[in-house]
Amino acid sequence: MKLYLAISAFAFAMAFGIAGLIMPPLGKIDGSVLILIAQLLVFCATFLGIENYVNIIKRPTPKPLP
Repeated sequence: MKLYLAISAFAFAMAFGIAGLIMPPLGKIDGSVLILIAQLLVFCATFLGIENYVNIIKRPTPKPLP
């Protein structure tokens, strides 16, 4: 479920970025659109990053060689 949310947040961020470039005035993205894109990308990174970080921490430590 987290992966689907992260992928959809990334897709919406890219869609808003493209829509911001296409709408008049062409080539200028409004600040509110940039903030929305940044929030969606942080949301995406949070879901992907925290899960991997927790998996690294919970990894069992290897036993020392005799």
